[in-house]
Amino acid sequence: MAYEGELVKMENGRWRASSGCSIVNAGHQDADEYAILVAVELDERYQDVLDAAEKSLESYRERGIPVQIKLDPEGKGKISLSFEGAAPALAH
Repeated sequence: MAYEGELVKMENGRWRASSGCSIVNAGHQDADEYAILVAVELDERYQDVLDAAEKSLESYRERGIPVQIKLDPEGKGKISLSFEGAAPALAH
């Protein structure tokens, strides 16, 4: 199960994002609209940015700090980083 904007590294080492898509049964009396979630492989510039971000995030996770990264849903090439729960105290 995926959610809107979720980034996943596939088995082949490439990144994909989940994006919502509406489908309308146009031209029919019961013109129902359906929403589906589509997985899209990202282009090279995003692949490189996400590979670098993944390497950076590994250091947080190695210290026991759970983090999550998301691609900007407006498609402007930005990523957001969020810390899940309280971070443990770090040694100086």
